[in-house]
Amino acid sequence: MKHLFKNVVLFICLFFTVILVIQIAISTRIKGKSVTGFDTLDTTENINADLVFIGSSRCWAHFDPNFFEENYNLKSVNIGMSGFSEIEPTKLRLKNYLAKNKKPKYVIFNIDPFLKATIKKNKNLINKNSYSVYAFLPSKKNLAIVNFYKFNNYEKYIPLYAIFKYKILFDCLTLNKSNSFPNGFESNDEIWNQKKYPSSAINKKFFFKQNETHKITDALEELKLLCKENNILLICIQTPVYKSTYDTKAFEIPKTICKKLNIPFIDLSNSYIKDKMNYFYNDIHLNKNGVTEMNKLLKNEKELTNFLK
Repeated sequence: MKHLFKNVVLFICLFFTVILVIQIAISTRIKGKSVTGFDTLDTTENINADLVFIGSSRCWAHFDPNFFEENYNLKSVNIGMSGFSEIEPTKLRLKNYLAKNKKPKYVIFNIDPFLKATIKKNKNLINKNSYSVYAFLPSKKNLAIVNFYKFNNYEKYIPLYAIFKYKILFDCLTLNKSNSFPNGFESNDEIWNQKKYPSSAINKKFFFKQNETHKITDALEELKLLCKENNILLICIQTPVYKSTYDTKAFEIPKTICKKLNIPFIDLSNSYIKDKMNYFYNDIHLNKNGVTEMNKLLKNEKELTNFLK
């Protein structure tokens, strides 16, 4: 019996040693790299940009760092979090960036009526599988994001557990998605497939309600204070949606909030863009052509030019 027990213990020790070695090998391979294209916490380390873009998928899809570098001579980086309209994860992402870089001079926050203050308790955390690469023995700088995604202790301390659970082993080994966004943002060539995704006003139901305005104002003020504490100038820019989603009253509210908080605000909801379907790949996201047209508006936006000077 003692001999059997000894063999079992030895087997368990050997098993955990093997998976730990494999985990270390994988962690070494992916260190400082993107695995899925969305896990940019470490790939944006030591960027030391002058200008940082923050916000939801509409930030990630609409702000082209190269345009700002070419036109304003400012090193730029987009750290928008696809899937989140809440200010809470945006603030965490900015803190993560600040912990790994020199402080930027400017931050542009993508603001719109889809904004929320915090994550609902039971909300499905989008792209959690992408951030699972940071789950095992997370660094101090990444811990807040790991905790935000609610990775449990098994995922944090058992080698390979998170990698297999979230099915990213193949991506870790091949790194075939590591260069998914070579332009530094979601530059999308896709043409809107109206047969498959017909235009509708359904996205209006995701606009924040009037009774949420106070919480959103408070959350945005906290973001402003974070920037102020780090001597960063903050500006909010509202980017276009297709006309089926646009509502004048709803899109005026972010302007009102920014005015109350004394945050510079620019609204790009121009009919020149929002009325043309060929500038979008769905109701709320511009495609590459739409971004190009939006950049033309930005180039002639005096308030932005003055702000970035």
